[in-house]
Amino acid sequence: MEQEDTARGSNGNPEESRKSPRSGGGARSTKSGRASAEGEGLISKIVHVVTGRSDAREEEPAARAEDPVRMLKQDHRQVEALFEQYEKAGDGGQATRKEIVDQISRELEIHAQLEERVFYQAFKSVSSEDPKKVVRESFEEHKIVKTLIAELALLQPGDEQFDAKVTVLKESVEHHVEEEEDELFPAAEKLLDDDTMSAVARRMRELKTKLGGERPER
Repeated sequence: MEQEDTARGSNGNPEESRKSPRSGGGARSTKSGRASAEGEGLISKIVHVVTGRSDAREEEPAARAEDPVRMLKQDHRQVEALFEQYEKAGDGGQATRKEIVDQISRELEIHAQLEERVFYQAFKSVSSEDPKKVVRESFEEHKIVKTLIAELALLQPGDEQFDAKVTVLKESVEHHVEEEEDELFPAAEKLLDDDTMSAVARRMRELKTKLGGERPER
């Protein structure tokens, strides 16, 4: 009788017999999935702590806001794009070419002030002489660029020397950019601590807003 009752209990109701394994398996699957998700979350946190990295979409705006090197490189790329626009304009639209050169001049003037009044000043506290030497040369290169900008302001695209001066300005800027990005920017990233870099970036943003090169954040 006991054997018969046992058999009836396990097999007497076929529907229950089918449900039981599925129900038990579902609970195990849910627990396993939750444990797996928690495990992945823990592993992800450990990786973030060890590498110092978090989600790139969350990190990128903060990095842009606190990195003076990135800010200056963005200015470089913008001016390079404007020179390309000037070359593509050709001899067709003199008004367009003049407008582009005026914009290049404005961007370079603001950029030079950011570097001279804020970025370059940060190197006064470093012990290495190499970046200080580059800074001194950069001040002189800025003088050449400013002279060309002033001369271009007095000319029109139809003038004989206009294109020649734009070409010299472009070459001067390219040399300056190459020297900064190859020597000075790596030196800043190596010699200036995070607090200094953040402070420099903040002062550069404030000055750029004051000079009209960037709208204040709301």
